[in-house]
Amino acid sequence: MCVNETPVNSLNQGDALPTRNTVFKYGDLFPVLEGVEDEIAVPCYQDAESMAAVSRLIPKREPGYVFQEELLKGLLDYLAAPMNDALYIFGPSGSGKTSMVHQAAARLGWPAVEMTLNGRFEMADLTGHNTIVRGEVMFVYGPLVRALKYGYILMLNEIDLADPAELAGLNDVLEGRPLCIAQNNGEVITPHANFRLIVTANTNGAGSEESYAGTRLLNAAFLDRFRFLESNYMPPEREEKLLGDLYPELGREFIGIMVRTAGEIRRSHTCQEGTAVYMTIPMTTRALIRWAHLCQDADSPEKVVHALDRAFGYRITREERVYLHRIFHDIRGDVTAGLQNRAK
Repeated sequence: MCVNETPVNSLNQGDALPTRNTVFKYGDLFPVLEGVEDEIAVPCYQDAESMAAVSRLIPKREPGYVFQEELLKGLLDYLAAPMNDALYIFGPSGSGKTSMVHQAAARLGWPAVEMTLNGRFEMADLTGHNTIVRGEVMFVYGPLVRALKYGYILMLNEIDLADPAELAGLNDVLEGRPLCIAQNNGEVITPHANFRLIVTANTNGAGSEESYAGTRLLNAAFLDRFRFLESNYMPPEREEKLLGDLYPELGREFIGIMVRTAGEIRRSHTCQEGTAVYMTIPMTTRALIRWAHLCQDADSPEKVVHALDRAFGYRITREERVYLHRIFHDIRGDVTAGLQNRAK
């Protein structure tokens, strides 16, 4: 049960408490989990005023979004029964860590607030600050307090870029204890039963000596308060379906060539056997979608390669770019006729 505590010197930012929770089976809301009988209770906002307040916080739904079953199941298991844990999702850039949470929340109707951390992050960025409103000093709640008080999902992206000493300020919250806001006359916020904390990062908190500059070694006691999910790139057939849904005009054959090209770049990045050049960064699903978008009007292999460079190639060294072009030309074969047909 949440204690509705709003002191006179705090500014309510249009947030609202749920009317009640409604129980659904996973498969009722997510076709990819059809047949899964596990249940989840999600917040329900019945009156118009409450719904209007939180509707802007519910992520926009993308109808064609493709979930990865295992990751989605892990996320829903956490949302359904957190057991005083937070959730840590890690994996390579562009593998869908944040978008998966957004799209799950959109289908559940669960409001979410988020913040991307950096090396200058301070705990006060999450709790809130004093400001002047109509001539009066008011305390404006930060994303942590709003999520904690009203039962939202709080997403903290790039958690491994933040100072571990500042992150220690989250320990009480991670333990499920009330939060005391010293800056607001010691206001105590009791955690709402629907509050969930999800963080994302490229590393698992152990730092990185490779592609992810600025990541830090996080405190072991802090990490012990999380359950973990590892995100990775979609299997090739899933990426082909994703691109096919977004850009059907590219054709199944050419989309397959694009996905295979991305796969070879990733293999080279992980130094797998049979790769000639080490690629310093992988080609993300995000970059793959960007490449497909830029190829919509390409009517020759040269324009496809130029689109590839704009989507990904210009980020890497010249030597790597030569290897990138070679990968594409070795995989593509003769698709010139198909490209020309799309241009007509």
